[in-house]
Amino acid sequence: MFVHLDLGVVFQLFCLVQGLTTAAYLLAGPRRPGSRWLALLVLALTLQVIDYFLSRSGVYYRNRGLYFTPLFFSWGFGPLLLAYVRALYGGRPLRWPHFAPVLVQVLFYCSVALQSFDTKTWFWLAVHKPFTRYVEHYGAVLSVLLYTGLALRFLRQQPKPPRWLTLGLLGIGLFYGAAALDPLVNSWYLPKQAPKFYLTSLVLPVLAYGLALLAWVKTHVATGRMPAEAAPVGDTTGEAELEPATSVVSREPQEINPEQVRRVVAAFEEEELFRNPELTLDSLAQHLNLTPNLASHLINAGLGQSFYDLVNGYRLAEVKRRLLTPDARRLTVLALALEAGFNSKTTFNRVFKEKTGLTPREYQKKYQATQWDDSVPAAG
Repeated sequence: MFVHLDLGVVFQLFCLVQGLTTAAYLLAGPRRPGSRWLALLVLALTLQVIDYFLSRSGVYYRNRGLYFTPLFFSWGFGPLLLAYVRALYGGRPLRWPHFAPVLVQVLFYCSVALQSFDTKTWFWLAVHKPFTRYVEHYGAVLSVLLYTGLALRFLRQQPKPPRWLTLGLLGIGLFYGAAALDPLVNSWYLPKQAPKFYLTSLVLPVLAYGLALLAWVKTHVATGRMPAEAAPVGDTTGEAELEPATSVVSREPQEINPEQVRRVVAAFEEEELFRNPELTLDSLAQHLNLTPNLASHLINAGLGQSFYDLVNGYRLAEVKRRLLTPDARRLTVLALALEAGFNSKTTFNRVFKEKTGLTPREYQKKYQATQWDDSVPAAG
């Protein structure tokens, strides 16, 4: 099949390959907070890039039965974005009514795609070009702007939200604001036959590629590393991903240097590295100017713990301490967990229950009551 190639087509092809592979990895790879929602968002963006690719490369023109192939799911961008941001902080998943508009969009394209070419041609000229494509475009713009605003408001309620996420949401809002205005004025400076929504077709591939690349980096595929809490506490399978094999560790000196052990402890107790949700054995070793093997040996033999137990132990102790202070009155339990370094509500709840036998609220209730009992003077 002949395909027209230019720099735009090559870039679109590059973006859609990146988007599809990243979405597949996020769906099938290790489960991390928000990874499934992020995968669906990357996939939805990439499918729209495929539509632009089929149009620009001439595939639609040579295979006219492909017109109106269900590739546009733009009314789902906003809900998926909000669902991803909420999942990062353990928020409740969005209910299905948020996705009702994109289901309407799916049904619309599926119904038109099944029609004959003559019917599609009539529909394009009489209905879609003058009416429904504007409804679709501005519906997507309003949806993304609304849900981006909700995501920013949600982030402001969280402790120490990442700067990159806030800036990314603001950038998306600015782009869709421009996408709302441009079709109203671009007839002044574009050729008569230019695509009406050309700005979206130019920028969306960049957005899809950038989001896919960010997702790839944030899931630690490039380094093969995951944060300390990603594996269950005591899960030897998880430890094997971060720590070298025993045969390699055995090459390190077996003697324990007390000064090096003290540096490890100081990194947690004085510098509070455990608060970093992205902490790994490699990053800890780099901070201490040690090899990962030696850092692992110092923790295992010098402190009698695994790296995961050590990190999650400090995080858990910090949450337990703050649950019994006035901080617990102004912050949610999840906020305390996030400030202590946990980046998954599920992981935090599991670790807390395993180590204390109580839920955070049960722990707070039990030990706050004990504190009150101890503080009240005996009668008489």
